[in-house]
Amino acid sequence: MPAARPPRADDIALQLCEPRETAFTRDGWFFELKLDGFRLLAAREQGRPRLLLRRGSDATAQFPEIAQALEAVPGPDFVLDGELVIQDQRGHPIFEQLLKRSTLKHPREIEALRREKPAVYFAFDLLVLDGRDLRKLPLRERKALLAQVIGTAGRVRVLDHVEREGEALLAAVEQQGLEGVVAKRADSRYLGGRSADWLKVAFRPAGDFAVIGWAADLGALHLAVSDGQGGWVYAGKVGSGLNARKLKPVLATLERNEVKRPVARGEMTLAEPDDRWTRPELCAEVRYKAWPAGRLLREPTFVRFRDDKRATECGPPAGVSLPSASAQVLPVPQVPLSNPQKVLWPDDGLTKQDLYDYYRAVSPWLLPYLKDRPLMLTRYPDGIAGKNFFQRALPKSPPSWVHFVDTTGPHGPVQQIVCDDLRTLEWLANLATIPLHLPAGRLANLELADWCVIDFDPKKAPFKDVVTLALSLRALCDELGLPTYPKTTGSSGLHVMIPLGATVPHSAAITLAELLGSMLVKQHPQLATMERMVEKRAGKVYVDCWQNGKLIAAPLCVRPVPGAAVSMPLTWDEVTYALGPRDFTLRNALPRLEKLGDPMARLLGPAAPLQRALEKLAAKMG
Repeated sequence: MPAARPPRADDIALQLCEPRETAFTRDGWFFELKLDGFRLLAAREQGRPRLLLRRGSDATAQFPEIAQALEAVPGPDFVLDGELVIQDQRGHPIFEQLLKRSTLKHPREIEALRREKPAVYFAFDLLVLDGRDLRKLPLRERKALLAQVIGTAGRVRVLDHVEREGEALLAAVEQQGLEGVVAKRADSRYLGGRSADWLKVAFRPAGDFAVIGWAADLGALHLAVSDGQGGWVYAGKVGSGLNARKLKPVLATLERNEVKRPVARGEMTLAEPDDRWTRPELCAEVRYKAWPAGRLLREPTFVRFRDDKRATECGPPAGVSLPSASAQVLPVPQVPLSNPQKVLWPDDGLTKQDLYDYYRAVSPWLLPYLKDRPLMLTRYPDGIAGKNFFQRALPKSPPSWVHFVDTTGPHGPVQQIVCDDLRTLEWLANLATIPLHLPAGRLANLELADWCVIDFDPKKAPFKDVVTLALSLRALCDELGLPTYPKTTGSSGLHVMIPLGATVPHSAAITLAELLGSMLVKQHPQLATMERMVEKRAGKVYVDCWQNGKLIAAPLCVRPVPGAAVSMPLTWDEVTYALGPRDFTLRNALPRLEKLGDPMARLLGPAAPLQRALEKLAAKMG
């Protein structure tokens, strides 16, 4: 009879914990930290590392540092059970960073976050070693073998445990602000499924929060904390543990202090259009799973109203940092989002909700470019892999507040959409509008150009050639006294833009671009071409000067490409050979903007000294 095939990670059903309210002190039990991360099996099978999440999906590509560490473990192949985490400086897990890492697909994004926020895998069980199934061994023996195979340092390490003293460990966990403990019977086998041999005791901290709003159906409260300087910071929304019966006794107080807008700063992503707002007078005690710094409460549960405490006494707990008072404050969403879980980027798992939230979040930087410009929309109701269509004209029955302008299209008069405010941008996102294309002219005079654009289109040329040409263009423009602003297109190329301040027609912008492009082709004949026919470009970068007078992808708009790349304004220091055309995405654009601002904002300012530059250029060209 042939020998049984050794178990693989795919064959193993995870051992799960039963919940328990309190810890205990008892011989014959091991106690471990309960980590706020991803439970997964880490395997090396036939020398190949694999990371399998609880539901069976493979996360190896998203966490290459763990895969490399698994490859480096000396000795035979194995299957480990454990928890994957990303830690802060104190060693506390940061679940949001882990969640962000797990959804990435683009290698450049993965590599950037791997360097910035590397993960650690804490192994707490050894299930297979050198083809031998260890699951029937007592846990005590499995842990002893695990300690021999895996060390206590590096990206893959053994999770420490204590014997007997579960209550003492839980007290230490509470003091450190960690999540809880797991209790395991020392002589238990690994059977798979939920069992009383493994127990979890989750510590849920409680805090006091000022009430700043409530749902119209009396099913939820909006919460905030004092920043200690007379301001308020949004903390999230609690509905669990709350109902109309509990809220009715305080409804008169809420209504007596009602205001039109939220008093707290921070993005109100959990607010509904019919929610109501109040000055902070009431204090509520709330339990929660975690409160990540700068984020909203996770899994909050209402406990009670605190009649003995004033709202002004509700500050953040130790370890929770609040956003500064200068942070952008967005109003409550005004356009309800339909079908929010509709997947628009199937390879990345990004939804219409993600698009809507992104356009809201970047609106302070995006709207100045869109203001007073008739737009061309491209809508993707079935996602980027489905059918899409251009839309220049207003759809049927638009909201009465949508701004439009009468223009002439290929088939006659058109009422063309203009996006001047956040509400319209929300509406466009709800229409599954992904890229936003705009002209260089504004409504005051559409024939005058706000900018000149040189579009470097590589097609099959390497992107490093685009970088070489862009840097050469910058040097030329510096010599001519022309300010330049680069941005990725979010597709494959790079735009370099020169401010014209609506002082010249689009034809002058074309002329300037042609002169500059001719100089570049002359300086770099092996890299650059102005040949419009693709088959005649001989693998060179196309220096496209004829996007002037036409539409271009708006700065910060999202593109319908894998990874949800955005057209990102850059500093010239970032235009290096390490740059990729899709480095910036819907996921990483906002933190960058919040840190650096928009380095291209001056493009909308005064015109460059064009006449003097043209004279210098004419002299240079002889």
